[in-house]
This record gives sequence, structure tokens and C-alpha cells, in this order.
Amino acid sequence: MLRFQSLVIAGALLLSAAPAVGQEEPVRAHFPIPAAPDPTGGTPDEFEGSSIPDALRSTLEALGAGTGVPDGTGLSWYPREPVRNQLARMSLMNYQVGLTAPVYTTDADTVFIDGSISALSAKTNARLPTDRVRFPHALWNIQAGAGYLGQLSGGWSWGATLNLGTASDHPFNSLAEATLAAMAFLRKPSGDDNAWLFYIVSTSNGQLGRNIPVPGVAYEYHTARLTAVVGFPFVTIDYRPIREFQFEMTYAALTDVFMRLNWHLTDHARVFGGFVWTNQAWFRADRKDRRDQFFEYEKRWEGGFGWKLDRRLDLRLDGGYAFDRFFVENRGVSFSGRNRVTIAPGPFVSGQLEVKY
Repeated sequence: MLRFQSLVIAGALLLSAAPAVGQEEPVRAHFPIPAAPDPTGGTPDEFEGSSIPDALRSTLEALGAGTGVPDGTGLSWYPREPVRNQLARMSLMNYQVGLTAPVYTTDADTVFIDGSISALSAKTNARLPTDRVRFPHALWNIQAGAGYLGQLSGGWSWGATLNLGTASDHPFNSLAEATLAAMAFLRKPSGDDNAWLFYIVSTSNGQLGRNIPVPGVAYEYHTARLTAVVGFPFVTIDYRPIREFQFEMTYAALTDVFMRLNWHLTDHARVFGGFVWTNQAWFRADRKDRRDQFFEYEKRWEGGFGWKLDRRLDLRLDGGYAFDRFFVENRGVSFSGRNRVTIAPGPFVSGQLEVKY
């Protein structure tokens, strides 16, 4: 349920569209380029006709490029729990669907398009306490965009992405609820397997740096068992010391944390457990101040089962315990503000059918 609904890293992952409530993965799209080789001897997925370096997959995932919703479809459900300081209860249901598709590919270039729709449905009689209005019955995030990846001489690579959309309880209500996220990067090889990454990102819907182009630098490090991308202020790690065991971790400022332990029972089946701290944001159409965003924050412990149906389809079923859950309206970089609604901790269940290129 890793990844955020912001392109949120104050440099790299500010390119938001963070996962919706209950989404399993952190912000990472699946791009039409080859997967990194399996250090334990497995067969990597291949995208025929493209020779873009395998390492670019982890680069793009670390930067948060794309819509932030995994390709495929997912559903999660949070049963009804009390709302603090109100005679009300709330249950949440999250639906999401995403797609990334190549439209042009050569040995040195790839052009892709992507899109996603996510909806957070709330069944509740709770009210927003500051404005004294009903809590939104649905919060939507609809995104569409495109990107380019290309190779230069000497192993250098570069790319750019642009996504437009709307994030609101009334999607496409006005330009005040529209979203824009853009990124450009240059990748310089360092030795046989590693690389320096220089980038600039901007987003209109995140915790930090709204509409401000933010430059940054990161370093990719690859060994037979470890892949890591370290920048400021974010880090992503994928460590597999033995064939059966895998540790994944992602951190992005301010509140995007994903940690998971995977135990691979077979080449197709695995069990996992982990911790997630995530956020997402929308623009309420009737907000008093157009600069305000409506944030959702959540922490959760989770565990589940994954099954690789074939080399491109992955099914995950999981559940766990969500806590420190609240909604608040502010300008970002704060947990306080207007219209704070806090939900009691409780269980959740989730499923995701993911398509991987």
C-alpha cells in the first residue's frame, strides 16, 4: 500500500499524486521500459524494442514520475469508526484505476502516456467543524499525462513528464481545483552500474513547494543484491540478501514512509508485512481560501499475500490496522488548520490487481 497523494518529495517526489487511502504501493508508476534484472537469478520482464537502461525504472520510481496510481485496479475498505468530538461515525471506500502505455519506441527513445482515476468515498454524518458543512461524500483525483525518455551518447539519459488533472470533491469545477505536475531529469552514469541524477520538479498539489520549480540531485547505487536511490530529502531502498527475503523502504518528506518485509515462498507467491505513513490532498470546491488544500493523513500496519499470475499481472490481498487518521485543511507543511476531522483507529482490507510492463 506504499509510495502519498502529492508528488511529494521536496525535490524529487514533489511530483505528486500520492496513493489513495488503502493503496498498497508508494508513489511509483510502471513505465514501458525493461525491469531491472533479478539479482537472485529470475527472469526480468522485457519491453521489446527499447534499449533504455534497466536502471531508469528505479530512477523514475524514485522521482515519483507518473500519476502515482499503480497500473491496474484496486479497492480498499475501512469499516465505520467513531469521529472524534462529533456524534458521528465514518467508513471509507477507495477505488482506483491506472494505466501507462507506450505510444512510440525506438532503440533510443520512448514516448508514453498515462492516466488514472481514484475516488475516496465517505459514508458519514460528520461535518467539517470550522465551516459547519457536511463532510464531502466523495473526493476525486483524475490525472492524465505523457512523458519522454531518451538516450544520449556515453550512456547519458534524459527525460521529462507532464501530468494535468483535477483533485476535488467537485472535479473539473474550475481552474482553482486543477492540478499540474512536471518533471525533467538528466542521468549521468558513474562507473558500470551507478549514476548521478539531476532533476527539477514542480507540482500544484503537494505538501511542499506548490508551483515552485525545485531542483535536486540524487545518486543511484546498484549491486547484485541492493538498489538504492538517495537524494534530498528522499531515499528508496530495495535489498534482497537471499532469494527468499526482500526489504523495501521509501522515505519522502514530509510524511511519506513505506517499509515492507517480503518472504517469497515460491517464484510466484509471497507473504509480506510492513508500515506505511501516507498523505493525499484535494481542493474543496467551496473552501474559503483558494490557497488551502484538504489533506488526509494516515499511518497503518499491514500484512498480506501476493501472487504473480504471470510476468505482467500481480495480485495482492492485504489487511491491517490504520491509526492517526485525520483530515485537515491548510496550506501544507502543518498538521493543524481548519476543518479538522479525526477518525478513530480501526481495521482495513485491500486488494490490488497490478499490471507491469
